Amino acid sequence: MSKYFNDSPIETADDDRYDIMPFAKALATSLLSIDKPVGTTIAINGPWGSGKSSAVNLVRAELDALKDEKLNIVDFKCWWYRGEEAIALAFLQELNTALKPALGAKIKDAIPDLGRHILQAGPVIGTAVSLATTGGIGTLVSGGAAFATRFFPEKDSLEKVFKKISKALEEQARRFLIIIDDIDRLSPDEALAIFRLVKSVGRLPNVMYLLVFDRQLADAAVQQRYPSEGPHFLEKIIQASFELPAPSQTDLNNALLSAVQDICGSPSEEHIVRFMNLFYDAVAPYLNTPHHVTRLINAMSVTWPAVTNEISRADYVTLETLRLYEPLLFSAIRRNREIATGQTSVEQATSRDISKFAPFLNGIPEGKHETLRVVLQRLFPALEDTSYGAGFSEIWDSERRVCLSKHFDTYFRLSLSEETISMTELNELVARADDRAFVRERLLRARGQLRKSGKSMVPVVLDELTSHGKEIGRDKVESFLCTLFAIVDDITRQEDGERGFAMANTHLRVHWLIRRLTEDRFSLEEKTSLYLTATEAASMGWLIDFVSSAVNDYHPRDGRSVDGSTCLVTEDAIPKLKSRALAALRNAAESRVLLRDGNLMYNIYRWRDFGDDEGAEAKAWLREVMNNDAALVIIAKSLTGESWSTSLGGFGGLGDRVSRRNVRAQIGKEFDLFDTIVFQGELERIARERKLPEVDIEAIEVFLSAWANRREGRDD
Repeated sequence: MSKYFNDSPIETADDDRYDIMPFAKALATSLLSIDKPVGTTIAINGPWGSGKSSAVNLVRAELDALKDEKLNIVDFKCWWYRGEEAIALAFLQELNTALKPALGAKIKDAIPDLGRHILQAGPVIGTAVSLATTGGIGTLVSGGAAFATRFFPEKDSLEKVFKKISKALEEQARRFLIIIDDIDRLSPDEALAIFRLVKSVGRLPNVMYLLVFDRQLADAAVQQRYPSEGPHFLEKIIQASFELPAPSQTDLNNALLSAVQDICGSPSEEHIVRFMNLFYDAVAPYLNTPHHVTRLINAMSVTWPAVTNEISRADYVTLETLRLYEPLLFSAIRRNREIATGQTSVEQATSRDISKFAPFLNGIPEGKHETLRVVLQRLFPALEDTSYGAGFSEIWDSERRVCLSKHFDTYFRLSLSEETISMTELNELVARADDRAFVRERLLRARGQLRKSGKSMVPVVLDELTSHGKEIGRDKVESFLCTLFAIVDDITRQEDGERGFAMANTHLRVHWLIRRLTEDRFSLEEKTSLYLTATEAASMGWLIDFVSSAVNDYHPRDGRSVDGSTCLVTEDAIPKLKSRALAALRNAAESRVLLRDGNLMYNIYRWRDFGDDEGAEAKAWLREVMNNDAALVIIAKSLTGESWSTSLGGFGGLGDRVSRRNVRAQIGKEFDLFDTIVFQGELERIARERKLPEVDIEAIEVFLSAWANRREGRDD
């Protein structure tokens, strides 16, 4: 992966992803074919990030491969120096170092002498500059006049010096190619200094220059400094210019896709279509040069390890692209989480109102809006012109897409959201689903892991298992169910329940999970066998809940017919399940565990429903325990329920932003488990005497008040 973590130009043909090599070979061949160059200057032009330096490296590699011993290549790193004087001195020093062996002892100071004439025509050397020497980079401090006297001694005229150099070079069999790359990195004045130097040194025999720069930037600098010259300024210096061939969009796309595969891994087969839809709509339009590709690759090299396999690759690559190239949109998405992860009603879907995109596109040029609306819809179904059923949410959850609130933060914080578990943990749970000790320990540990909301990790683990339930092997399901059924009561916390519109608790989540594990994978007979085995050692509360659900499958509401494909067990297994539930209830009643259970009245109703005595056994037990004041308080608490409502407003009024809690007495006119008049009298006595703890007295008073409201019809 580390090979992507840079923006360095490529060095060899093996690294050529954009088919630059044919151009490099052609240019190298052309350079070698120039037999008697006289200050020949060739340019490679291309925009910033287009791969010019890579092309130069490939040209040099090809020249090396062709092994022309008469060609001397000199690289002048112009961007090492700052200031026109520093660049001029460094260039002359580099030229002197390269040509001095060819000039001979008689004119060994010719290049410094030539430089004296050139620099004396311009600004006087003043501030500190850095220059390249044969021993490396040296420093020339203030007092440059003394250096100039030594390096540029007073000798012959410029014309004589130039003739001496030209004659010496012309007699040489060797040729010199001076490569000046990265001119784009210089300021406009510094870049123009390079062009002026090449023009001033001029037509030296057997010397060639290869200048590499962005022609548009150079033309703009020339136009600003020499408006009368225009394009003729560069035309007088450069004999031939070559535009670097633009890489094909296919090569740019393939370079990034290859990097995605290396860094993030390949998307699974079922996710390929969506990945490529997002790639072509949201990523490819920003891949205009190799630099754009490299920048995105480098970003992924840094950010992906923090979220490896925890999120959708398609969403991740898209959001990384937006972060780099559409930062306003990226920030807007992060700010508008509720809109992005919300749901679309049928009315909203059919209205096709584009105003819903306004919070995301504010401040972005209008010309981009149409394209970015498509990107937003690809990422967030809530912004599409269609509505989706609940089943889609489960699919998106299994893919860990950004459109779900529970996964949203992971994309923007580069850390796992507390609303999910890592894929490593999830994969281990799936793989070891038949390891009873492991599953038990993991679920019990989740109960003790509290989130900022006060809820435990149990709902998160159960929801993740539900999304990935079908990944658990068929041969592991029975063992997993046995472990789960045995500890449901132990992992159930009242605080983990959802209220308001999002009603859910641990038991309900377990119901979702077991149906996902078995539906469309086992026949009804096979499911019956699984559940009969799992209920043998099931915890009491869950056993009663499960049996109740199994019974209700054969007594559907609203006169609907029984759908055998959705039933938990066969109908002939119901009596056996009821028998197990009744045995658990009787044992709990005898040990008084039933009285301490938080679902006392629910369990009493199930005791009545499962038995064949119309509740006589349950009623007898209630009469016995109601002789105790503490038991009366427990029963009152168990009969105190709550509901949640939200005012929608209307007729000029504002609706509620949150749900309202309503306390209700769950005891109506048809209640027949015990004498309600006697019960009321006993509770009023306890409230008057105030001998019990104040919290119990308060609970009784709340129940009595709610009961009065119900009798008077004021609890709706």
